[in-house]
Amino acid sequence: TEATAFVAGTMMKRKAGEPAIALETLTPTSGHRTMQLAVINDDMPFLVDSIATTVAATGLGVDRILHPVLSVRRDNAGELTQILDGHPSGEKRESVIYMEIDRADAKQRTELVAAIKATLADVRAAVRDWGKMQETMAADADRIADVEGAALLRWFLDRNFTQLGHESRDRGGKVTDALGIC
Repeated sequence: TEATAFVAGTMMKRKAGEPAIALETLTPTSGHRTMQLAVINDDMPFLVDSIATTVAATGLGVDRILHPVLSVRRDNAGELTQILDGHPSGEKRESVIYMEIDRADAKQRTELVAAIKATLADVRAAVRDWGKMQETMAADADRIADVEGAALLRWFLDRNFTQLGHESRDRGGKVTDALGIC
């Protein structure tokens, strides 16, 4: 199908640690004018929701989302050499996100792609620093004297909260120890 060819074309080359993003107009079939968006990225949490939220923030509606996660092999230049069956242990996994969204003009398209790249950089930072943020929150819970405050931080640590960043501020407002998207 048209969507499969579009996604496959987007997947063919991707630099390590960077997303491959493609956006193009779909041929209208029902009178509704739409675009197709493909985002290929290292697999990590928060991708689909983050991209869908970024699309929605531009005022565009999302009609369809497909999100397979594939095990792949690429050569040193980033060329796709193999898609593996299932999820073999130790193989690189990539998130393949396909969306059909409302059609936009050229300026909105450029802005959308830039916004998706910025969003993916934030997701990458939050995921990269996740463990350190969790350790820091646990240390904060152990350090503070307020029993209820410490209990709240521990409740957050029990996966009741998605922490995207952490920073320390002194009384003058100086920021240190920034993690995640801070």
